[in-house]
Amino acid sequence: MVRTLVVKQATDLQSVGSILLDARFGGTQSDAAIERLRELNPHVDPKKIPAGTVLFVPDVPAFKASASSSPQVIPLADFSTVVSGALDDLAQDLKTDAAARAAERSDLASVLKSAPLKRVIGDDKDLAQQVADAQKAITAEEKDDKQAQEALASMSKAALATLSQIAKLIG
Repeated sequence: MVRTLVVKQATDLQSVGSILLDARFGGTQSDAAIERLRELNPHVDPKKIPAGTVLFVPDVPAFKASASSSPQVIPLADFSTVVSGALDDLAQDLKTDAAARAAERSDLASVLKSAPLKRVIGDDKDLAQQVADAQKAITAEEKDDKQAQEALASMSKAALATLSQIAKLIG
């Protein structure tokens, strides 16, 4: 895979090569690597490379991968930022909605336990069953809201970890 290097200050190809070359390689291997760098960058004058020039760095063992960057890193970082922001927004929306539903459930639970409703129900088994069913639904909704928040947190963590692993692979 071809990597890139942005030249920070005016230089020449030989100086760039000394930045990129791995110290374990020398002689013909380093000469061949510099030649490959020159071939991959025909748009550059090897004796005068101005600051800001983007050089394509070949994927050869003589060059240190850490001295250049993968062209996919920036778009992936931008994508990761967008995904992270969207997941944070979604978590906040879910939390806000869950709080609103909790307030509604609390109001409903208060009504279902109130003395006036108990007097209305009296000995009516059908109404008593409907109230019991409503109370079960309230409990189920509380559980569902909690599970939804936990599931989103888990998926968010997994998604961000996967993006981080991808960034390391293409890094």
